[in-house]
Amino acid sequence: MNHAVGKATVAVAGSVDWRDRLYRFYNSQAFVAFLFLLVPVLLLAALKIWPVFYNLYLSFTRYELFEPPRFVGLKNYNYVFSNKTAFQSIINTLLFTIEAVPIGTALALIIAKLLDQSIRGRVFLRTLYYLPVVSSVVVSAMIWRWIYSPQHGLLNYLLGIVGIPPQNWLNDPNLALISLVIVTIWGSIGSNMVIFLAGLQDIPKDILEAARVDGANPVQSFLLITVPLMRPVILFVVVTFTISIFRNFGLIFMLTQGGPFNRTNTMVWEVYQNVFGYLRLGRGAAISVVMLVIVLALTLISFRVLRERQGA
Repeated sequence: MNHAVGKATVAVAGSVDWRDRLYRFYNSQAFVAFLFLLVPVLLLAALKIWPVFYNLYLSFTRYELFEPPRFVGLKNYNYVFSNKTAFQSIINTLLFTIEAVPIGTALALIIAKLLDQSIRGRVFLRTLYYLPVVSSVVVSAMIWRWIYSPQHGLLNYLLGIVGIPPQNWLNDPNLALISLVIVTIWGSIGSNMVIFLAGLQDIPKDILEAARVDGANPVQSFLLITVPLMRPVILFVVVTFTISIFRNFGLIFMLTQGGPFNRTNTMVWEVYQNVFGYLRLGRGAAISVVMLVIVLALTLISFRVLRERQGA
């Protein structure tokens, strides 16, 4: 009898304790924080996470918008790597990245270092370099279309002054991708420069002063002290710059539309063509998945290189 009463007492006490904990949680700041975080987390899941998984599902289907998706296995991925146009888009994107990222990152770091000095007009120069970032893609593309114009372009005019014949920048298969690289670097220097400026201001001045006292010239100080200390910031810029190039759609749409002869047909343009041009959503999803995998691989390589350099 006493044993049964003891069990009942423990059960009642456990129930009361559980309810008391729940009541205290409802009236705590942690519950308020949970409610505030719930909405953005649900929005993130609905707008970011769910589309990724749904896109992955579509990449294994034949989906042409006017009929329900039908599972086709790896057929879409076989198309990506066997179709000449689709595979060329991968090569073009990698070439675009290899040409633009190192040059654009180096230029932004050098300009940030120069504008970090106490020089007259540096605020104006910083604003001038940042203007392309706040400019519309359409406006920027129209300006560069005029600069690249074969007949009346500013670039061909300057080349004519030194005796170089005019070039068909956007319609020449050998120059079209390089022309896009130049525009992309021009448009990215401002944002990357601001990030580098923030990193440069965190470098202790005592270290640079000690290097100057030891006889290091400005170039040696920059290469041997500034660049190693800026390595985490450089990694961040390289990763974000790479992602922006893989997503670069507006300039391609306004300037070349993948031509000439598919020389500027990047992966994002190939996704656009398959989804909105041919209504082949499954193929477009497969290309976007491959694009995501390549970006993740490049990011992991960048992190590995940084870790090895820091450990050296």
